[in-house]
Amino acid sequence: MTSTSDRPAPKENGPANVADGAFRAVATFNVADAALWSRWRTLERDGIATAFQAATVARPLLCDLAPAFGARPFVVEVYAADGRHVLSLGLTRTRSLLARRVGFPDFGLIDHNAPIWHRELDLSGGRAEALRRAILAALPGHDALLLAKMPKTVEGHPNPLADWPGVREMNVVTMVYDPARRPATDLPAMKESGRKRRKLDREGGAIRRVDDPVRAADLLDFAFTLRAAKAGRDGRRESLDQPDVRAFYRTIVAGGLADGSAVVWEVVLGERTVAMVHGLARAGHFHGTLMASDDGTGLQAYSPGMIAVASVLEDHVASRSGLFDLGPGEHPYKRRFGGEPSPLYEYDRAATPFGLAAVIDRATRRALRARLRRHPEFRARLYRLLGRG
Repeated sequence: MTSTSDRPAPKENGPANVADGAFRAVATFNVADAALWSRWRTLERDGIATAFQAATVARPLLCDLAPAFGARPFVVEVYAADGRHVLSLGLTRTRSLLARRVGFPDFGLIDHNAPIWHRELDLSGGRAEALRRAILAALPGHDALLLAKMPKTVEGHPNPLADWPGVREMNVVTMVYDPARRPATDLPAMKESGRKRRKLDREGGAIRRVDDPVRAADLLDFAFTLRAAKAGRDGRRESLDQPDVRAFYRTIVAGGLADGSAVVWEVVLGERTVAMVHGLARAGHFHGTLMASDDGTGLQAYSPGMIAVASVLEDHVASRSGLFDLGPGEHPYKRRFGGEPSPLYEYDRAATPFGLAAVIDRATRRALRARLRRHPEFRARLYRLLGRG
């Protein structure tokens, strides 16, 4: 079902013959449609996607979390002239004051935003512009299109959206360790964590991967409790306090353990859980998404969070060949794990005068982030003040 307004139009009444018929894009608002997700999974299996666009994550994100945040979800599907399904793009529409905004369903929980697309998608000879025009024409009525947190490449292939005219660096990065460039044994945090892990072993502790969904759910509760307590001490709000966000994590962990895309580890000392890590894996790459560690009295000597991340990284190097993404933010500990900045990109487009304020706001934020990046010592102090160091 397609539409450029709130009123659904007849099926496939979307933009046709865009750029001489190179692509046809169809917007579907019924994101609970089983057939939609069947097509998504087929494209995911045969195509290119980040771990965050796997159906295990994208489906609950669009179907459950987006409505909980007051956003209207939809999916743009793109077809080639021969009828092949070549790209899917999950988006939402929200309203802020007078402006209707279209963007990725992020909610501060997704590190990489991108479409999923067929490996043989041909964007040569003007087809990249044809694709852009087809996607823009399929969007519902909006005042501003705001796409953020886009990686330049996915699985080594150019992101079809990241080369659009006007795309800029956000001045936000994820910190990525590449095992091919530097052995894990050379990393400062790995050397230090080795000593702490041996101490943990001597004193009855253990580090283990968790495959049992029930135990994984218990570890999520452990993380929710610790993160909420820390946020309270720091005087800030934590998104994990929200029941809908907690339900989202439970869903993606359960689904990820079932299909092999979720990675969950725990650190215990005796019968006490002292740390956990959750991440997503796809195409040999790992993305850390949630970490919690108990650094209470008597536990600082073990650095539970450090040894948890070190154990996951060590397992990743032994079992996969791709990048190890420590997540957004240039925190000092990420550099100790070999993390190097990998920039993310954004695209802003005002479709009406009402959208100009949103685009200006994004530009202002981008400039502020650039200023912080030019002053790393001040940024580090700010992180510590906010409890994010």
